[in-house]
Amino acid sequence: MPECYKTQVNAFYQLELNDLYAILRLRQDVFIDEQQSIYNDIDNFDQSSLHICIYCEGELVAYARVREAKVSELAKIERVVCTKSHRGKGLGATLIRESLELIKDRFSCVDVTLSAQTVASDFYLQFGFHVQGLPYDDGGIEHIDMHLAQ
Repeated sequence: MPECYKTQVNAFYQLELNDLYAILRLRQDVFIDEQQSIYNDIDNFDQSSLHICIYCEGELVAYARVREAKVSELAKIERVVCTKSHRGKGLGATLIRESLELIKDRFSCVDVTLSAQTVASDFYLQFGFHVQGLPYDDGGIEHIDMHLAQ
């Protein structure tokens, strides 16, 4: 990862207001505006999640959140996103590796799940995730559930 990138992990209560605003703005810019996906992004799970932020020169350029699901021994990786100008630089892989490490270190979970856009499913396969079930529409974008047994 180039030198300008700095990764920061925070629980919700540790986020500064400007950081929270940047997270919500990045998710809106990519998922809602760029991808034209209409869904409830603010879903009351941010408060119980760990937030992985990658900054470049003080600007948020990539983000993911991880949380324990209500189902015991299951963790979720969600909202994996990167600005258009920083794609193709390995930040997605950094987010997934960091997410898996956080889950291993901080949660008592055995398995990890995520809902991948089907066009990105091959990306997650390289980390050991497996497709689970059939594709489905989520906010106008085809998704598929993926699972990783730790």
